[in-house]
Amino acid sequence: MSKIQVVGAIIIKDRKLLAAQRASNRVLGGYWEFPGGKIEPSETPKEAMARELQEEFGAKATVFDKFSIDGIAELKFGEVVLHCYYVRLDSDITKTIAHDELRWVSPREALELSWAPSDVSVIKALAKTGFNYEY
Repeated sequence: MSKIQVVGAIIIKDRKLLAAQRASNRVLGGYWEFPGGKIEPSETPKEAMARELQEEFGAKATVFDKFSIDGIAELKFGEVVLHCYYVRLDSDITKTIAHDELRWVSPREALELSWAPSDVSVIKALAKTGFNYEY
């Protein structure tokens, strides 16, 4: 089974997390996730994170610390390994090309959403922090 390395952005503002619902016409459509995407062979995870946010949201971003755990899910198309990083948006979101909805959620609200399989362990651990991260 192939391993698919992906990155996810933990974007926190006023103790709320930016959650993104995958577009219904995509693989795992309707599930919630951390914004991000695949790491290209020539990229570091931090470079991939900045590129994905530019492509998907038209937003500039600064990538900070890596979250303490990775998310892993075995899906029919491969094993997804999710590396999450704390990210600050440095510009507005001007577009969404891969998501049907973006929502700022509290820890309690986040745990009520249906997250993509690779994101579940990360959101459970992250919610315990109270979304308390200083940039």
